[in-house]
Amino acid sequence: MKRILCIIAFLLSGLVATMGQTVDELNAQIKKAEEAIAKNERLLKNIADSKKSNETEVKLLRQKIKNRETIVANYKKQIAIISDSISLKTSDVNTMQGEINALKDEYAQMVRALHKNYLVGAPLHFIFSAEDAHTATQRMNLLARYNRAIDEKTRTITEQSLAVEQEIGVLDQKKSELDRLRTEQQKALNKLANEKKQLDAAAKKLAKEEKQIAKEIKKRKEEREKAQKSIKKIMEEEARKNKKKVSEQERKAISVANARFEGQKGKMIMPVEGGVIIEQFGQHPHPTQKHITIDNTGINIAATAGAEVKCVAEGSVTRVMVIPGLNHCVMVKHGDYFTLYANMAAVSVSKGDQLQAGSKVGTLATSDNPDDHQLHFELWYMTLKQDPEPWIAK
Repeated sequence: MKRILCIIAFLLSGLVATMGQTVDELNAQIKKAEEAIAKNERLLKNIADSKKSNETEVKLLRQKIKNRETIVANYKKQIAIISDSISLKTSDVNTMQGEINALKDEYAQMVRALHKNYLVGAPLHFIFSAEDAHTATQRMNLLARYNRAIDEKTRTITEQSLAVEQEIGVLDQKKSELDRLRTEQQKALNKLANEKKQLDAAAKKLAKEEKQIAKEIKKRKEEREKAQKSIKKIMEEEARKNKKKVSEQERKAISVANARFEGQKGKMIMPVEGGVIIEQFGQHPHPTQKHITIDNTGINIAATAGAEVKCVAEGSVTRVMVIPGLNHCVMVKHGDYFTLYANMAAVSVSKGDQLQAGSKVGTLATSDNPDDHQLHFELWYMTLKQDPEPWIAK
């Protein structure tokens, strides 16, 4: 029985350790989501006084709600993990308590046996009443064995009782943690409900100007499509340059640059300080106009008015240009990879400049319209567009 209990305890300890790691991972995700929400709130505060209806507010609120839902879901997972852990721990405590009760029964039986055989109260009489020395020696050994057995049983009961007390202490801690998690989850749910109300209010505000906004959206979409054609043409030109016959030394340099750039995937800095990604890569419905589909060849990042735009990795400026619909743009070459920084009010670099990660590229607009305070960021591998979001550190 003791061997079986040891095996169970080992398995339970391994399970609890795995659970501990999972809870840590969930806590890390909650922390990241809270940091993202804090960024959203700073940007929302900056545009709170804007008299003009804007899509940025709706997009920021959607991102904020998405992060809040992540927090709620992670609390739910943690509650499930802790609840399962409490069930296992309760079962473990009950098993140990049962073992203690069995030990106490055995102890009582031994004491009764001692009384029955007159081994308690008059041990010397029991020994010296023997018929001969051999029998007296046997009675001494018997008495010694009984005493050792009682001592061992008493020690085992004491140790098991202490172990149960410790397990009960752990169980109480887990129950307290469960209560805390349920409280935090409820707080997050309350905040989520309020944020959804804010989103509804912002969406209604836009709906009042739906016709005018729809015209603006249609115009911007046409401008974006023309801009994307221009960018595609530029990328094809850059790819042709790269395909031209180059020396072995130049090809090695490009391979090194490719490897260095690829090694930064998931670690790159946010290209605009304090930015929040409010529009993802690829095709998706427009956030406020259900009948419009957006095909984004990059990502859009909201930031404060006049925010500084930074290069995400080491490279050289290959183009500085103005593209209708995307304002001032800078293209940086990283071997066969290219990054595009668009919708800037001003640029800080020139063609041929060598940049490092964090080098200033330009600044966003300082207008009163929050929709202007967005960086459009693209990532290309030769003529193949990439989703930039997985490359940026979370």
